Amino acid sequence: TKTTNTATKGGKKFTDQTGRLRGSMGSLQNSFATVRSKLLLYNFAMGMGINQMIKFAQQGAKIKNMERAFASLAASGEDAAVGVSKLRSATQGTVSDFDLLQQANNAMVLGITDSTDQMADMFDLAKKLGDALGRDTVSSVESLVTGIGRQSRLMLDNIGIIVKSEDAYEKYALANNLVASELTDAEKKQAFMNAALDAGRKTVAQLAPSTKQVSDQFASFGASMKNVGLEIGTGIGPALGSFAEGISDFINDLLH
Repeated sequence: TKTTNTATKGGKKFTDQTGRLRGSMGSLQNSFATVRSKLLLYNFAMGMGINQMIKFAQQGAKIKNMERAFASLAASGEDAAVGVSKLRSATQGTVSDFDLLQQANNAMVLGITDSTDQMADMFDLAKKLGDALGRDTVSSVESLVTGIGRQSRLMLDNIGIIVKSEDAYEKYALANNLVASELTDAEKKQAFMNAALDAGRKTVAQLAPSTKQVSDQFASFGASMKNVGLEIGTGIGPALGSFAEGISDFINDLLH
């Protein structure tokens, strides 16, 4: 009986120790799982962060190129920062500086205008037309600039502008004592632009006075966040560029 009781107590103790050991193992597994999940989150965050930094730097490098091009293309040699400030006011802060510079340069390359004041009027017109049709400002400005520059009725249709080329040429020729069939390409482009802007202004004149909408607030927030990214990218761009160049040289040396 004593031996049986002793064996029973020993078995119970062993069972208790096994239970405690199992509990400890469970805690250890949970700790490992927690550490593993945290490491995965850390690696993911680091990966996303580095990728985002690279994107910021790439955008920062692009906007520097566009700023130099803007200064070269602008008739007055106006500084890009001054020109962008005018365009930002015209679009009520709903477009990022990157998109503003891109469309401004696009307008000058297409030969529409090299005056930032005229661009500001065009961008303002595009925004008002876009608001009326539920389109964002960036796509509206692009439709107006590209539509006029390429004399594309389809692009202008996007923002409610209807222009007939032949009618535009006739009107321009009549106003300038010219013959429509003898207009130069530059004169045709000017005639088309005049007709497009006139049509756009007539449409805007029929609209109610524009006020700041909730959609503008969200668009302004998005534009501000993009501008912050550009500032970060411009700051870290040189360092990341040198690092990327060093890595590229190292890889090329290994391959050759």
